Amino acid sequence: MKIKNQIFILRPKLRNLLSINTVKAYPNWLHYLSTVDSTNIYATALLEDGLAQHGDVVWALDQTAGRGQRGKKWETKPGDNIMMSLIVHPNKALAEFPAHLNIIVAATLVRYFNTLYPYWKVSVKWPNDIYINDKKAVGVLVENVFRGMNWMHAIIGIGINVNQSGFPAELPNATSLKVASGQSFDLFELINDIRTGMLNELIYYSPARFLNTLQTYNEYLYLRGERILFTHLKDQKDFYALVKAVSADGMLVLETADGQESTYAFGTLQWHLPAQ
Repeated sequence: MKIKNQIFILRPKLRNLLSINTVKAYPNWLHYLSTVDSTNIYATALLEDGLAQHGDVVWALDQTAGRGQRGKKWETKPGDNIMMSLIVHPNKALAEFPAHLNIIVAATLVRYFNTLYPYWKVSVKWPNDIYINDKKAVGVLVENVFRGMNWMHAIIGIGINVNQSGFPAELPNATSLKVASGQSFDLFELINDIRTGMLNELIYYSPARFLNTLQTYNEYLYLRGERILFTHLKDQKDFYALVKAVSADGMLVLETADGQESTYAFGTLQWHLPAQ
């Protein structure tokens, strides 16, 4: 299905939080924009104005202030790649375990890209970046919104390098689906597939089923079983450790040279990745 061949529905104007040229949507779960500062920010505004629901996707062809993990800027070539945000409301079972969502998102993407091109070497770099052939192709930023102690919804921001054929020298670790496969992809078809897969995983979520999801995540954990140099950000001390696994609560499990295992929360470590 080609988005440009469909009839678009004009969305009501939001408050002046964003820089938007056009706002279109087709089908009715898709909020399609030519440009926006951040799809996650726009999705938040939609929710605040009562204009979005579970399963809605914000997709922009250009993003002027995209964000990655730890506030890093997500840069992309307009029109070539996917900048999307999926809005989800956790079911009662998942609401008890918010940390599971990051793992579900990453495992779902790994499964999808493995199906798309089985010969790719697909892996997930903790917490949820997706690597193809040892280079970063996908970045994920999950933002949860709570009201008191209640988890109301999550906005799953996903940036995918799709049809971009080259990257600046300052991004030597980047790749795209086109670079990895030698062919171009229909952006909407990828979005539709990813949305469907993600919603199916959430519909059928249970703590027991999650154990299989966690197993998939760890099976494809980037550099699992390898000894890597890390820096502990609190005291700036370097240390080598074996990448063991990620726990159910999203912690990275490392084994030091003396055989001791320790767990680390996201944002406490810097990886020193091996040279490509």
